[in-house]
Order: sequence, then C-alpha cells, then structure tokens
Amino acid sequence: MIIDSIKNAAKYYSVHPSFEAAFKALAEIDDSTEDGRITVDGDSLFINLSAYTNKNVDECAYESHRKYIDIQFVLTGREFIDLCPAEELEITEDRLSTDDIAFFKNGEVYSRADLTEGVFVIIFPEEAHRPCVAPDGKGVKVRKAVAKILY
Repeated sequence: MIIDSIKNAAKYYSVHPSFEAAFKALAEIDDSTEDGRITVDGDSLFINLSAYTNKNVDECAYESHRKYIDIQFVLTGREFIDLCPAEELEITEDRLSTDDIAFFKNGEVYSRADLTEGVFVIIFPEEAHRPCVAPDGKGVKVRKAVAKILY
C-alpha cells in the first residue's frame, strides 16, 4: 500500500509499467467527465469513476483482488479506507475467478488511509481493504476514481 498526493504521482511511475499512464489518465478527470468505465488500455488499464454517499464502517466490507492493482483517488469528499492482511480475515464470498474480487468478514484495522481531495492510495493484489467508510459515521458525498491496473 502506498498513500500520497496526486501532486507526487511521478515518483511512482517506475513501480509498474502502467502507472504513468494511469496517473496521467486520473489527472485528466474533471467535473465534466461522466461516471462509469474509462478505458485507457483495454482490460489492462481502466478507470471506474463513481459518485456515492459513503457509509458507516459496519455497512462496509473488506475486499481484495488477485489480478488487479487499485489506485483509489478521491476527487471530491472524504473517506477512510481500512487495510488488513487478507490472510488475517475470513472469506465470506469468493468471486476471484469470475470478477477478481473476494469479500471478507470484518476484522481488525491494521492501517487506515484518510483520503481527502487529491489523495490516492495504491492497493496491491491480496491486500485486503475496506473502502467507502464515512469518517463521521454518517456518510458524505464522494466522487472517486479507481484505476484498475493488470498486475
């Protein structure tokens, strides 16, 4: 996991061959960009853009992926993303082979990312994360882009 400001994105271009393209595509998103899937390089690199109201922590679930790296980037609003090693959690729904996602019973928070406007977190495969957590427990409007990069 890596947390930083989008202003520092260039520092991470060398981590993965597709990171430069991913960060440049994320930087191009503005208020006029429609929600939905933005294809950058087929199924190797795409962005899911959405607006929603985040939720109380008890309504959120840990998840992990096997094939894709996530770069979760908050455009507006604020949310917490909790992190925990996947091997510490009990799987409740395994859709890794079909949808590249597994869900887990909630467990301990090893680390918490506080994503505000302009902040991103890079989450690697097998790192369990619980997104969409409302910082105040009541829910606020968030617009977030999630770049999916084939690992």
